[in-house]
Amino acid sequence: MLNFYISISYFFHFFSNLFLKIRLLKKKEDPYRYQEKLGKYKVANDKNTIWFNASSLGEIKSIVPLILHFANEQNLRILVTTSTLSSSQYFHKVFNDSPNVIHQFSPLDTPIIVKRFLKHWKPRVSIFIESELWPNLIMESKKTSNLVLLNARLSKKSFAKWKLVKSLARLIFEQFDSITAQSKEAKSFIEYFNIKNIIFIGNLKFSSMEELPNDNVFNFKKKLNYSWVAMSTHRGEEEFAIAVSKIIKEKKIISQCILIPRHIERIKEILDLLKLYNCSYQLKSEKPESQADNDFYIVDSYGDTKKIFEQINLVFLGGSIINHGGQNPLEAAKEGCSVFHGPHIHNFREIYEFLDNNEISTLVKNQHELATSLILNFEKPSNNQKFKDIMTDHSKTILLDHINYLNSFIK
Repeated sequence: MLNFYISISYFFHFFSNLFLKIRLLKKKEDPYRYQEKLGKYKVANDKNTIWFNASSLGEIKSIVPLILHFANEQNLRILVTTSTLSSSQYFHKVFNDSPNVIHQFSPLDTPIIVKRFLKHWKPRVSIFIESELWPNLIMESKKTSNLVLLNARLSKKSFAKWKLVKSLARLIFEQFDSITAQSKEAKSFIEYFNIKNIIFIGNLKFSSMEELPNDNVFNFKKKLNYSWVAMSTHRGEEEFAIAVSKIIKEKKIISQCILIPRHIERIKEILDLLKLYNCSYQLKSEKPESQADNDFYIVDSYGDTKKIFEQINLVFLGGSIINHGGQNPLEAAKEGCSVFHGPHIHNFREIYEFLDNNEISTLVKNQHELATSLILNFEKPSNNQKFKDIMTDHSKTILLDHINYLNSFIK
């Protein structure tokens, strides 16, 4: 199976430039830097390089605190590779003042490009994040450096697929000198392939960097005491939020829902839905300051949640009423918010278990349960500073454990 993949990747290599040119036309690549994915670099390498290979925005956020720590070592060059434009933009905002931390786009997984990449950067330690399991990149990196898989993620769906190619999975996982799993479930899945050098020391997402402010002049002000947030909603969950809003209104409680959809390109669809149900609304882009006489205040931009959570601490997390698997609740939890979620949270099961065990989050099965829980918290607010302290202590512990773990490879 591995030989077949390598053969196909050799064939793909001859079309790799065309592949990226097509993505350029679709505005999915950086026109000035896309050749980094072909193993062509404008930046020289003359330092002791430690390489972190992530994928997209979520992965890079989870390792920012680690990179900031090791960036203090002036004799190290920290190379971070990712695949997406958004992760590159985020990187440059965070590490603009860190001269020994550099970002490049991840090389395409062909043997020729991978060898170019490794010949240029010569990483002493190669640290792959979560599920970046590209066979050529892994097999070639193993020949030249220590290899670590950090915060490994393996969902039930991915596990089922890897079981179909069990020998290939074992071959890839056994290349790593050491693996840390982001959950006990992921650890058990990887151990199925007879992998022994794997440990669980907590999920790095607990220590991940929060969203950077999108609009520095945005000054959110809560207009009603009885306000709540519906965050990262998917199709079908806006109707759920509308139903909750109407139940609260039937109780003669004047309330406002701050709606933050997962995908802002769905705004027109959401507005049509609000009109259908005769709900008043206001868009942040049209009038940033919320008005008290609207049922919904809709945040049609990214990066503004922290400013909202500082004032409103009752948050329903989407992707959990529909069978999507949930969305990451940690950003809200770190701000001391009480988090409410539906039954479908398998993508973040162990995170929610921690939050549930510490009474930070609550399961709601329908709109009546959420409305009841919100009304109860309107009248008797939770101890949000206690929630913040719990999250801060847990995050610090996990970060320190990972720093000590990586020290054995880096120092």
